[in-house]
Amino acid sequence: MNHTPLEDQVHDALHRRVAPLQHAPFTVSDVRRRARRVQRRRAAAAGVAVAAVLAIAVPFGLDATGPAQRSEVPPATQPPAPSIASGTVLVDPSSAETLAQTPVPLLDVDAPSLISPDGTTDLPGPFSVLTPYLDGWVGVAMNEGTGTLRFLGADGTVDDGSSPTGGLVASPDGTRVAWSEYTGSQWEVVVADPSGSIEPVRTTFPPAPQEHRVEPVGFVAGDEVVVRTFDDSVDTRTYVLRGGGQPIEVAGLLEADSASAATGLVAGLSRLTADGACSGAVNGAGTPVWETCEHSLGAFSPSGAYVVGTDPEADAYGSPTVSVLDGSTGEEIVTFEAALPRRTVGGFYSQVAWEGDEALVVRLFRGEEYAMMRLGLDSTVRRIDIDSAGASGLTVAQPW
Repeated sequence: MNHTPLEDQVHDALHRRVAPLQHAPFTVSDVRRRARRVQRRRAAAAGVAVAAVLAIAVPFGLDATGPAQRSEVPPATQPPAPSIASGTVLVDPSSAETLAQTPVPLLDVDAPSLISPDGTTDLPGPFSVLTPYLDGWVGVAMNEGTGTLRFLGADGTVDDGSSPTGGLVASPDGTRVAWSEYTGSQWEVVVADPSGSIEPVRTTFPPAPQEHRVEPVGFVAGDEVVVRTFDDSVDTRTYVLRGGGQPIEVAGLLEADSASAATGLVAGLSRLTADGACSGAVNGAGTPVWETCEHSLGAFSPSGAYVVGTDPEADAYGSPTVSVLDGSTGEEIVTFEAALPRRTVGGFYSQVAWEGDEALVVRLFRGEEYAMMRLGLDSTVRRIDIDSAGASGLTVAQPW
């Protein structure tokens, strides 16, 4: 069968996105446009290496006993609502205020360790995702680009066996975690309670090769998790898993990239045009809610009020901007723009972590300089000044 140039580009783009647990933020339009950029960027980008990852599935420090008890005495005053900026905010790490402590946990893959506001824990190897589970942790260990599910004890040592995985996500409130694993003949998705008080629920997919990966995308409500699947043609499908029953397909997206447990929306690549790619959000029935051709979409904030948007033409060297969009309409609220010296490549890495609904934590690089930045929705810009956020660099991943 003959393919049109656009069909070939779509196939190549989706094939690139299927590469196992890649850290580089390749997008469909990235693949379509990168060829004409490679020559002028290759020299400047040569030798750049990622040395650390921010990748925590849930906020640390959650009350293990559940929500705090309500007080019979109301507070004397209510804190003022945070101000929300608009327009464009320039991000220059050289002139930004500094934070001596990271506001969110980080994973260092150069000297494998977990860096949290409470201290540093050594790890047995590099991880791209790590979240509390039982008395220790569950995470995705990286080995030459391949993800392996690992369980760790409280001291950070390997506590159990391992298996190939398509990824790990958690609900923003920390009450559920979901991962996929390959059993040797088929993929299955496990939804578990990190406290261990509820028996894990398993959803098994039909027998298939390991290459037909199943990847968790995020939770949409309670125990309901969104996954995306791949087949031989590199086509993707999106499903909602509920209680271990038959997966329910969700139409409306070419590929799902994030989900909101608060609003039930699923976001991702919606369509391709001759000029580029468009992204959007759909509800659980697959009905389109909104669409944008100005941004590629990332993680929703915990409340679902906001969603991350990046330049749809961004490539592996980063997006020159990162925007905060209205989660219910897709309208742009505020955009942060990297201050890049002349003839210097760089940008924001596409994997972004939310600090509540108040700020983004992102990795910014300029040439061969890397910095972790906290970007407040009130337009504040701060550089996270910790030892492992130096020249070796950090990157972020938010598996909600």
